[in-house]
Amino acid sequence: MIKKVVRTGLVVALPMALAACSTFDFGQDRIQYETSDSRAPLEIPPDLTSVPGSDRFAVPSRPQTVWASQQAQLDAAQAGNTNQNALVLLPQGEVAKIVREGNNRWIHVNLSPEMVWPIMQDFWTTVGLSLARQDAATGVMETNWAENRAKLPQDIIRATLGRVIDMVYSTGERDQYRARVERSANGGSDIFVTHRAMVEVVKSLGGDNETTVWQPGPSDPEMEAEMLTRLAQRINQEFNPEAVKKSPAEHEAEVEKLASYQPENSVSQLEQDAEGVATSIYIKEDFERAWRRVALAVDRMGFTVEDRDRSRGFFLVRYLDQEYEEKKRSEQGFWSNVFGRDTPVEAPQYVIYLQRLSDTECRVHVLGPDGKADTTGVAPRILTLLSEQTK
Repeated sequence: MIKKVVRTGLVVALPMALAACSTFDFGQDRIQYETSDSRAPLEIPPDLTSVPGSDRFAVPSRPQTVWASQQAQLDAAQAGNTNQNALVLLPQGEVAKIVREGNNRWIHVNLSPEMVWPIMQDFWTTVGLSLARQDAATGVMETNWAENRAKLPQDIIRATLGRVIDMVYSTGERDQYRARVERSANGGSDIFVTHRAMVEVVKSLGGDNETTVWQPGPSDPEMEAEMLTRLAQRINQEFNPEAVKKSPAEHEAEVEKLASYQPENSVSQLEQDAEGVATSIYIKEDFERAWRRVALAVDRMGFTVEDRDRSRGFFLVRYLDQEYEEKKRSEQGFWSNVFGRDTPVEAPQYVIYLQRLSDTECRVHVLGPDGKADTTGVAPRILTLLSEQTK
């Protein structure tokens, strides 16, 4: 009887496996995110919990398809052009090009941020991601945490069972992307894309008891390069549909070139007082380069940026340090912690100030929200984290 069941199972499984070989794509695509995720939500450590931002400046998604030429005419009309028949000439050829400076990469677009923003909004759904927050005032949008299913083994077993019982398979990793658009000093817009990762690790509770927790993982330059390349292609297709599309081989070569690490001399140095406490960061670069370097570091660290002003050289951010949170909870008293443990501690505001020392030198300070010395005691830790990211 058992042999008969086994034979029957093989007869059923074999056609399924053969069908899977011809049906499922075993191509090595770098990304395969899912807009909806039926798995348990990702629990983030307290010091990385996203602070809900104000939606006062949130730009709603476009309710209908608007062609780039139509959007350009609308922008011109809103700028005061009363001639409804006037045509706005768009740049020919590539309007979005990827620029690399050392190990920093970004997209330069020959269009205003107002024209690029809706394209950035629509882009994330095309790669299977959804937006967690967006703020047009700061030009920042951030995706929800998602699992990259392309990292799973592309074998016959997964093809036959994994696509049906998908919860059986998990990479134990989650990705999040942040895109930021700025007005370029030379005209147009600059778009920066950064990647953050969380990794699920096993934590011992003593004895045979174990649990899993999520911990920050390193950012992936290859994933940043992939998203930059796809976003640049999306912008070019939107504003110039006749632009020549790159072949998969050309796309792969471009991503690998962008993701490759280029050794460079460290341009930043953490400055400390006599007691070894971080006080500032010295950067041997001109203001524009230092600004880009610090801005990318802020993005990768996952700060909630509430305001920024390049002309004045500051970022207004919120950051909840784990030690600061534990200190605040201990100050609440025993009964407050027992009955109000789920009450979140408000993330303090900090000013990250980039001071111009000369044409080739800058210094970074971390101050309180009033522009004076920090009173939370977290500034030295923020400076240390920034120093690691700006080297």
